Amino acid sequence: MEQEEIYRLITRYLARQTSGEENERLATWVAEAPGHERTFEQLKTLWQHSATPPTTAKTAAALRNVKARLAPPPPRPTPSVVPRRRSRTYQLAVLGLVLLLGIGAGFYFYPRPTAPVAARLYRTPAGRRHTLRLADGSRVTLAPQSQLRYPATFAGHHRDVYLEGEAFFEVSKDAYRPFRVHSGRWVTQVLGTTFNVSAVREAPQMAVSLLEGRVEVLDKQAKFLLTPGQQLLADRATGRLYRQLFDPTRVSAWRHNQLIFKNEKLADVAGQIERLYGVHLVFADAATADVRLWATFNNEPLTAVLEALQLAGPIAYHREGQTIYLQLLPGSPPS
Repeated sequence: MEQEEIYRLITRYLARQTSGEENERLATWVAEAPGHERTFEQLKTLWQHSATPPTTAKTAAALRNVKARLAPPPPRPTPSVVPRRRSRTYQLAVLGLVLLLGIGAGFYFYPRPTAPVAARLYRTPAGRRHTLRLADGSRVTLAPQSQLRYPATFAGHHRDVYLEGEAFFEVSKDAYRPFRVHSGRWVTQVLGTTFNVSAVREAPQMAVSLLEGRVEVLDKQAKFLLTPGQQLLADRATGRLYRQLFDPTRVSAWRHNQLIFKNEKLADVAGQIERLYGVHLVFADAATADVRLWATFNNEPLTAVLEALQLAGPIAYHREGQTIYLQLLPGSPPS
């Protein structure tokens, strides 16, 4: 990009007026060379320390000063090393003045927003998923019976959203405004990546599962860095944390109305069945809740799931509206 174009893009970015695509262009430019990153940091520092926007008269005066400094110096009778040193100093001074002018122009033409940012809340009912497109271009797919609180536009130095339930995130890159997901006791921070967060209040575990990129999970007591294929798991009963590998197919199955159970207790998977089909499961006793299930359901009706539960125990069930009562048949061997 041309120098003038990049200065305009940086000042618009600092004024919080860039799109997700522009943020990606800027991040690519900054990563191209160390000098680009230094230029960005200089502009950012000057922006943060500028208290008031310049007047039109001050802007015009600054322009006149820049033109005067850029005029060729009169010839000297004898060359020496001193002019070279002064020339280097002069170039740095001009660069600093140009940066200051760019910042001033940014304040004048792109004033900072002062109005409060409106918050939005989206909830999904049982059995329904929904994909949201956020202001920065990020995509969030909400699982059934989940909710996301997010701003209409992102302001400040972070992009913060608040999740209850489960969601799949595809975050647009922005190297200078981390994306943060607040879910219970965890804050998951990323720059641009793909990951799943499961933070259902009633579930025995909560998890952050990374598919692409890198994420940093901030717990109240520690910080965990995940790489693709890793999952951070928290057991609510014991409070213990585990960093482990995971099966991406199982983690993202809910996005396709799939249920994948591999030798799991009915008590642990009941919530997934309830959220997907909008029902409530009631176990007759602990033995019924402890029956283990090994099955895969690919967008199948509830009756197919109930038939599989009958074979798992074997288990008898009867339905009253949206409530389903389950009981292990007498004489069934322990699972």
